[in-house]
Amino acid sequence: MYFPYLYGRKNELLALRDVSADIQKLNITPVIEPAMAQPNGLVTCVQRLQDVGSSLDLIFNPSQGQFGAGIPGTWRQPIDELIAAADVVKPTFQIVSDADAAALPTFLQRFAGRSVGVVLRQPRISARDLASLLKGRDALVLVHTSANPRTYLRDLPTDLCVGVAASFDEQARNADFGDAEWFTADHLNFVTDGRPGFSDFGPLPTTFSLSGGPAGAVAIHLTHKAEDGTLWVQHFVSDTTDRDEGDVVSKIAEAVAKIAAEVTGDPDKFVETPGLRMFLENRVLDLGSSKRQQLVHHFHTVADALSSQPADSGAVDLD
Repeated sequence: MYFPYLYGRKNELLALRDVSADIQKLNITPVIEPAMAQPNGLVTCVQRLQDVGSSLDLIFNPSQGQFGAGIPGTWRQPIDELIAAADVVKPTFQIVSDADAAALPTFLQRFAGRSVGVVLRQPRISARDLASLLKGRDALVLVHTSANPRTYLRDLPTDLCVGVAASFDEQARNADFGDAEWFTADHLNFVTDGRPGFSDFGPLPTTFSLSGGPAGAVAIHLTHKAEDGTLWVQHFVSDTTDRDEGDVVSKIAEAVAKIAAEVTGDPDKFVETPGLRMFLENRVLDLGSSKRQQLVHHFHTVADALSSQPADSGAVDLD
């Protein structure tokens, strides 16, 4: 199972809605840590997933983005109602502070009888104590790189714990992205490792930022499978890189022209996905839609990589 870790940005939620009809056979269970305090888009997305019977992990106590100063009641009430009504939602508790660790038993009691999740952003609870609290529960623990994942992955039962990998190599400027880069082999190894799945942020930054500005260069990041089965991400950057030159539409067109040339030169490189088609048909005209279709392409590419593995495939030797 693939657990993409998302911040509930508008276009992430739209991408999930785009793939909702196929999400179960894509072997995707999204993990959403909301960063925007306006709940409507999240509620609509969850309702769409509920309609198709697809589960998701929803963080109950977000702290990123607009939740840095606390959780407003205008978000808390509709989300509490959503969690109570939508059985596809796995309530998930995030541990950042000692206070969070102390509040975990109360959270588990509140959702007794339900499948639950725990996200570790800091190592504020020992693996032994966490395993004891979750004993007998249908639960999943997701561990960020900031929480000393090696300890939890070693000491917790393997079928309980998944690391959230920072697979995407972020750059300060889009113009700095270069050639294709190795992305992950976790989809090849998690079964052999005894894990329930694997997790990463997709072709997106690992942190959430409320800041932004006019685009200098436009970059489109498309994942593809290499001959050894590992996943890579190729970057297509506009020729125009100065924010005072050109506009977003023309810069996207420059990047898409490079995608079209790559597809023509190597037709089998990329999985033919709805996201890729949107780019090649020049139907992506803004940055938000670009992120949306990059994710749609990524979800389908990961699903293809999972479905094409032999049943008895073992770990990939990367030495």
